[in-house]
Amino acid sequence: MNPNKRLDQIEPVMADVLQKVDRLIEGHGQLVEMVVSTKAELKAAGESTARAVANLTVTTQKQFEELKASHEKLAATQEELKAGQELILQILREKLP
Repeated sequence: MNPNKRLDQIEPVMADVLQKVDRLIEGHGQLVEMVVSTKAELKAAGESTARAVANLTVTTQKQFEELKASHEKLAATQEELKAGQELILQILREKLP
């Protein structure tokens, strides 16, 4: 086999290998772009979730404070009613034999 014939056999194989390498490089570049894009999306989603959790925490705390104040107010009103009832009972006991 002479060198020209060998070169004729090697050239198509090399061209095919180089074409496949180029496709692999292009695919690798696309994968890197997808990873970077996904990372940015995850970061944005994480920040959004953190803000939502913080807002929910603040809202829940405010609602708890309001509920606690309402409960204390209700307990005070209940004590006032109880005192009023006891006074009415005392007056009734005095008036009735």
